[in-house]
Amino acid sequence: MFVLLVLSFYNFLIGSEGKGPERFVDVRGVVIKTLSISGAPSIILALISFGLSKNYGNKFSGILLSLTGLILIIGMVTSIALVSNINSEFFHPTLLIVPYTFILGGIAILIIGSIVYLKTKKGIKNREI
Repeated sequence: MFVLLVLSFYNFLIGSEGKGPERFVDVRGVVIKTLSISGAPSIILALISFGLSKNYGNKFSGILLSLTGLILIIGMVTSIALVSNINSEFFHPTLLIVPYTFILGGIAILIIGSIVYLKTKKGIKNREI
C-alpha cells in the first residue's frame, strides 16, 4: 500500500503533461501523512512479525516478509526514477529522502524475512509413554 501511495503521489506531481498539478500542493505535508498512515506501520508490522516468530520461525511468514522487502525496494527504486520528472516548482528534498530511507527499510525487511525463513524449526512432538 505504501509503495502504491508514493508512486501515485509522484505521478500526480509529474502531471499529465509533465507540468505538474494545476493547484498548490503541500508536498511535505502529504509525504508526512503517507509515512504516518502506511510507511511506518508497515515496518513496525514486519518487526512485530519477526518478534513473534523469532523462536520457531515460519516458512510462510518468512517468504511473505522477504517478498514485502523486495516489493518495497523495487517500488522505491521506481519512485527515485520518477523524481527526475517532477517539475522544480513542486520538488522538495523529502521526495528523495523517503525512497532512500525505505530502500534501507526494505533491505532490513528482506533480511528479517530470510532469518525467519531459515530459522524454521519443526514443532516438538509429544510422545506417549
